[in-house]
Amino acid sequence: MYLYIFIVALVIIIIVLLIVFYLKHKNNSKQNIENNIENNIENNIEDNITHIIHQTAPADKSKWKEDWYICQDSWKKNFPDWEYKLWTDEDNDNLVKTEFPEFYKTYNSYTKLIYKIDMVRYCILYKYGGIYADMDYYCNRNFYNELDKNKISISESPYKQNEYLQNALMISPKNNKFWLDVIEEGVKRWNNGNIDYIKNNVVLYLSGPQLVSDVYKKHQNNIKVLPIKQMLKIANFANRN
Repeated sequence: MYLYIFIVALVIIIIVLLIVFYLKHKNNSKQNIENNIENNIENNIEDNITHIIHQTAPADKSKWKEDWYICQDSWKKNFPDWEYKLWTDEDNDNLVKTEFPEFYKTYNSYTKLIYKIDMVRYCILYKYGGIYADMDYYCNRNFYNELDKNKISISESPYKQNEYLQNALMISPKNNKFWLDVIEEGVKRWNNGNIDYIKNNVVLYLSGPQLVSDVYKKHQNNIKVLPIKQMLKIANFANRN
C-alpha cells in the first residue's frame, strides 16, 4: 500500500516538474523571439541614418576661422565611429554637376558663395544622408540616441523673428524627398523671385533657414524639430552673434 502511494506521488511530482519546465521554456522562447524582433526593428531604424558627419569649408585653411578647428574636432571626438567628410568648394561643385545636373545651371548663377554653401547641404543630405553641421557649430556630446531614426531632424531656430528652423544642424536618412522639394523651391525663388530680394542679399529667404522653414510646413509629419533648449545642451554656435 505504501509503495503504491509512493509511486503515485513520484509520478505526480515528475509530471509537475515537466509542466514547470515546459512553461519556463515556452516563456523563454517567447521572450527570445520578442527580443529578436525588437533588435531587428532597432537595427533597421538605426540603418536609416547614414553614419557620416558632413561639413563644408574652403580647401585653403588659411581662410578658416580659428574656432572652426575646435568645432571640427568636437564632432570627430563625440562621433568617433562615424565617417567624417569635409566638402570643399570644388567638391560641392562636382557633386551638383554630377548628381544634380538639372540644378547645376542655377547653382552656377548664384552671385554669392553663401547661396551655394546653403543649397549644397541639401544636396549632400539627399544623396548621402547623415549629419550636416556648420563649421562654427560646436558639438557638446553624442546625441544620436535622442534622434528619431525614421525622420529628418532639424534644429529649432533661436531667431524666431526670421525663421522657425535653422539650417546649421540637420540630420537625415538619404534619399528623402524633402530635400528635393527644398532645392526645387530654392531654384524657383532664385529664378522667379522678386529682384529686390536678390539685390538686398536676403540669404535667409533665397537659400537659408526661411527656405527650409517654409518647405517644412508641407512635410511636418516627416520632420522632428529639435527644441532650442535641447539643442543648447547638445550643440551650439561657438561664436556667432
